[in-house]
Amino acid sequence: MKKLFENIEKKIFIPAFLVLIVLTLTIYLFPGQVNGVISILFSFCTHELGWLFMLTCLASFGFMIWLTFSKYGKIKLGNKDEKPQYNNLSWIAMLFTAGVGTSIVILGFLEPIYYVSAPPFDLEPFSNAAYEYAHMYGQFHWGFSAWAFYNPAIVAIAYVMYVRKENSIRLSNACRSVLHKKSDGWLGHIVDILVVFGIVGSISTSLGIGAPVLSDIIREVFGIPAQYDFTVKIIVLIIWVLIFGTSVYLGLDKGIQRLSNINVVLAFIFMGLILLIGPTMQIFKMEVNSIGLYASDFIKMSTYTDPFGEGKFSSEWTVFYWGWWIAFMPMMGMFVGKISRGRTIKNVMWGQLLWGTLGCCCSFMIFGGYSLYLQQSGKVDLATILAEEGNSGAIIAILQTLPMSKIMMLFLCIVCFVYLATTIDSCAYVLAGTTTKRLSYKEDPARWNRILWAVLFCVLSIGLMIIGGLEAVKTISVLTGLPLIAVLIVLIVSVKRMLKEDEEREEKRK
Repeated sequence: MKKLFENIEKKIFIPAFLVLIVLTLTIYLFPGQVNGVISILFSFCTHELGWLFMLTCLASFGFMIWLTFSKYGKIKLGNKDEKPQYNNLSWIAMLFTAGVGTSIVILGFLEPIYYVSAPPFDLEPFSNAAYEYAHMYGQFHWGFSAWAFYNPAIVAIAYVMYVRKENSIRLSNACRSVLHKKSDGWLGHIVDILVVFGIVGSISTSLGIGAPVLSDIIREVFGIPAQYDFTVKIIVLIIWVLIFGTSVYLGLDKGIQRLSNINVVLAFIFMGLILLIGPTMQIFKMEVNSIGLYASDFIKMSTYTDPFGEGKFSSEWTVFYWGWWIAFMPMMGMFVGKISRGRTIKNVMWGQLLWGTLGCCCSFMIFGGYSLYLQQSGKVDLATILAEEGNSGAIIAILQTLPMSKIMMLFLCIVCFVYLATTIDSCAYVLAGTTTKRLSYKEDPARWNRILWAVLFCVLSIGLMIIGGLEAVKTISVLTGLPLIAVLIVLIVSVKRMLKEDEEREEKRK
């Protein structure tokens, strides 16, 4: 047992794990009270502090633009003659599947229906303008802004590992230029514990959105009665455990890399089928229009707080998403940083931003375009179904319009299983790395440590399903993302200082 914990950073592992266990037990024992408390906290964070999330997004963009046009953008994350560790296709597949998960499929279909029913900018619901913005807005929430949040952490972690050659992927270590010796003390431990909470919150949100919908689809396909709903949800989570458990056992190269490649192929096959089955030309027409709206209204959407109105759209969607992406920021920073050895800073920043955005926009273009077509043409009243039966009822109604609907339902389930298994695996990998004392770029964290965190994700997600609803899982992301805003700002300053310090050191040598 002593040898098992020999390389575990107990000052991070034990408090973080215990707090999460207490939180999970509290959700199970007092679901009603917990739901009430988190609803109040969500309302406060989104309505009173939404502007802070908006400014943080703009700061991430400012960091990326500064670094792109500075002399530091050409710095290679590794030795000067070193080639990328992974080929472009595998690198893109791993970063994309780690950063999205099942939600890109489910919300890709449903988000536009939420938007057209309650559009931004005081537009008339179900008007032509509402349909146009509904098709575009999901691409904004999952596009450049989302992926820009990840860059400070990615550059910081990769620089520390592959330029400074330090054996750690902990975010506190990447903050050393700002925190100095405190990065090894209590302040550094707080940063890493916040990282743990952020990652657990973000992946629990993904599971909380995905598991109920998949279990209802499976019940629909196989005719399983409603009284077995919770049992099916548990089976869904067990299947995920088995998939990512196998991937964890195989490691980063043989496990996550292969699973990511399979994931991308399945996802694009499914998207291609929907595009061909649906109104293909109409979907392309929608997308061209959405590109124009995205470009013309980007600054407006990035700063839309609706100060003289209720602010419902901004708080319930944009602020929620910025909180979710910030909560995902440590995981993406450590994971993408880990797989980016041999690439330049500029290549990593723009590569993950452009390819991540392209993949998400394709999903919303096709899935969202198809669901809006069904709604606008009157073939299916998805807005009413969504209001009365929730996400599951609306997804099933969409899939029932497809040829061989039950086969398509099963195909969607397979895509979603592999999508989220990849994300869970990546999150568990990063958390295991965060709670490990020493980890060189050639090493993987202990298998038992990765599996332990992955199982905890599932247990917490069951608790979120008990307290129920999309609002509950939204709240977890915003609450865990809020304190990480400070960490993101520290990372931006830290990267700037590290680059300056190393430049001055190099000049002195000359």
